[in-house]
Amino acid sequence: MNNKFFTIALIAVMVFTSTSCKKLLNIDPPSNERPSSVVFGSSETAMAALSGAYSGMTQSQTYSLNLTLINALAADEMVSLSGATRYNVLQNNTYEAQTSSLISDIWADSYTSIYQFNSIIAGLNNNTVVPQTLAKQITGEALAMRAYCYMQLANLFGDVPLVLSTDITETALLPKTPFAAVYAQIILDLRAAKANLAEAYVTNGLSGSRLQVNKSAASALLAKAYLQVGNWQNAVTNASEVIDRTDLYTLLPGNQLGNVFLVNSREAILQLGSALSATSGYTNEGQEFVSSPSSFSVRFSLTPALLRAFEPGDLRRTAWIKEVTLNGVTAQQPFKYQNYNFDSATQSTRTEAPTVLRLAEMYLLRAEANVALGNNANAIADLNTIRLRAGISPLPAGSDLADAVVKERRIEFFCERGDRWLSLRRSRTIDAVMALAKPGTWRSFAQLYPIPQTAIDANPNLTQNQGYR
Repeated sequence: MNNKFFTIALIAVMVFTSTSCKKLLNIDPPSNERPSSVVFGSSETAMAALSGAYSGMTQSQTYSLNLTLINALAADEMVSLSGATRYNVLQNNTYEAQTSSLISDIWADSYTSIYQFNSIIAGLNNNTVVPQTLAKQITGEALAMRAYCYMQLANLFGDVPLVLSTDITETALLPKTPFAAVYAQIILDLRAAKANLAEAYVTNGLSGSRLQVNKSAASALLAKAYLQVGNWQNAVTNASEVIDRTDLYTLLPGNQLGNVFLVNSREAILQLGSALSATSGYTNEGQEFVSSPSSFSVRFSLTPALLRAFEPGDLRRTAWIKEVTLNGVTAQQPFKYQNYNFDSATQSTRTEAPTVLRLAEMYLLRAEANVALGNNANAIADLNTIRLRAGISPLPAGSDLADAVVKERRIEFFCERGDRWLSLRRSRTIDAVMALAKPGTWRSFAQLYPIPQTAIDANPNLTQNQGYR
């Protein structure tokens, strides 16, 4: 049996767990083709496994950086100034199955994390040692994070194998599952997670930390999933549940936009990190996108079209973009993550964390769903909440609300985990926008990334996405 791809993924799990803190449980890959399920012998080992799975995502380039980097280059948000081929094929949308290791990493890192969360779910199924309340909480978190990984895979690749087991004899040769069926499983997982999760953030040992899934994070992910499949009312309902939790979440005022991405920001619903990395200070995005005085070059800049999209006086333009001139090159760089110093001796004391979900998205998501439902007054109210926070005037009368939602998401969520790319696809405006942004290189099929050739080589039941060689 050819299980090359999954073997690579499982080796990645071993490498991470063997090189990270010894407190994190090592869920070893199977030593044969039909492994026995992981069985947790104590609450401590179950919690350590969950911590290890979260940390694995934080350590991966995909979930700490590349979801933003790849999609920003592929869309109309950012350009590479380095001339590197791996970046050029992304910004020109000329990626192919054999040429983009960055895209391949999304696939491999996602399935590595899915394996870890599947192991946790299996290990707590009918477990009689771990207290039921804790088992339900940890299982809920694992279900939610598995769903989140599948959201990334389905949104970026379309139909993908749906792996719900750790048994390689069942999973190694799985064909693609249709997008709709993958999303049906995502929604099932998130509904089950939401039913079992606590309102508070409880399992990571850091008081007040948002570095794990709670009930509101599951609601936020459900809102995103329902929006994706066109279930507008359930999208509104779940987004409203999060917005209404004013005891936990608050939009920061316009003069504090620079603090939105701090660890435990009141605007954060879910951030990535662990008890070990929560105080490391900087993020991969801060280091990758922002040039420090000691940098040798300027590697990325926001596109002129994005810069022009900001209205005069928009506080987000001031707070979240940094102009840098280095060696005669001037760039406008994403500055949402502002701790970028490589020198540990002089590192900024700002402590930031990759932010997966934040409150502003719930307002714009609810606005988008309400536009689809014809609830225009409610949509306008949510759009204006975000606009007024940014210091700009309410939406002009007679505005095209569907267009206004796309534009507001463009400004609010530029260079955030591919939001622009997915918003263009969801609104079915991607062909028109990208043909103007990248005339001569845009190809409609490029809105779905190619299945990595390594995965196809390992699994003859996988087929390539349409248009790719």
